[in-house]
Amino acid sequence: MTATARAFEGASTRRQRSLSTYEGWKDFAERPPRARPEHLARDQVEALDPEARARYDADRRVWHANILLRTRQVHGVHTQLADILDSNLQDSDRVKSAAALDAPPALGKSTVVNTFGRDFHRQRIAEIGEQLDADEDILHLPVCHITVPGRLTIKGLHMMILGFYAHPATAGILHRSMAGRDLARAAADCIERHDTRLVIIDDLHFLSMRTRDGVEVANQLKWLSNEYSATFLFAGVALRERGLVGEGAVGREAAMAQTFRRWTVFSLDPYSLRTKHTREEWCSLLWHIEQALVLAEGCDGMLVDMSRYLFARTTGNIGSLMDLIRRGASRAIRTGQESIDRTLLDDIRIDEGAETERGELEARLDKQEAARRARRRAKEAPKQQPHAGKKSAA
Repeated sequence: MTATARAFEGASTRRQRSLSTYEGWKDFAERPPRARPEHLARDQVEALDPEARARYDADRRVWHANILLRTRQVHGVHTQLADILDSNLQDSDRVKSAAALDAPPALGKSTVVNTFGRDFHRQRIAEIGEQLDADEDILHLPVCHITVPGRLTIKGLHMMILGFYAHPATAGILHRSMAGRDLARAAADCIERHDTRLVIIDDLHFLSMRTRDGVEVANQLKWLSNEYSATFLFAGVALRERGLVGEGAVGREAAMAQTFRRWTVFSLDPYSLRTKHTREEWCSLLWHIEQALVLAEGCDGMLVDMSRYLFARTTGNIGSLMDLIRRGASRAIRTGQESIDRTLLDDIRIDEGAETERGELEARLDKQEAARRARRRAKEAPKQQPHAGKKSAA
């Protein structure tokens, strides 16, 4: 079996497990890097037999669907998070810092925290090993990952932590007979037993600060971050606006601000074309995506030459951009075009937010570009010569 066939078979049969279980997280964190498909010219692609062509196209679709770029913003957040983890070595009587990633939708917040967690998992496994005891009965799980559901209670929070470790308390009716404090103790024991040093809580914006359950869970999170030996990393949308982080609140929300005062808050921003530097960053992002694509007719400049169009289509949102490029690449493969251009992308719809703002943003960018060209022409025009009839000062 060829390498391409093996990649196709693995991609098609691999079970996708939830990251909120230790099996799913280990699969994600310990999965070897994907092999980039071989770049074939058009005549080589067309020379493949039908079975090999189907496998090659499927292999490319999987590759494009999982392109991962470490942008300057992502690198910066990862560096800051590593600083927090490395410095959170206080004794049990000291309060540890927590971190939060507060970002607008579709800017990749989950990807940022998950890839950081994966790097940390690999680092700890390399340092300590996969087992924590001589009999190899205790699995080393450096990271615990849970995702907040629509309505979360204190009991539900502990059940989700226990569920990650497949604790018996989550099976059958056992948890119904356990008091909340017993569930909390069991969750703490799991974190300590498996030497978990990082707890990722994603989609924290589903936690409502205007409900009793939300306030109780918020206070419980404060207790957990103080009680556990692990560092908590939260991710969510508009956490400041929802009263989860920040200062200046009053009443019950003031208590929430105090609860999260020790959080170090990071953010992700959409791309911009306002300055030369931000335009260069946007073009650099497009260039790196170009290099990752595996299309027979792909070439340098394929995306960079459409930089303003792609910005208007996606409003500088990397999530929208990657959706547009992935779908464009899939259609280019499926139709045999084997390249991406504006005609192909014009026919592809993406998220409603980007589509709604598209027309207005395109008009504004066209106006800005026209003004920029006018200024450039005025600057480059030769200076007006003195009238012929006017005597020289000499």
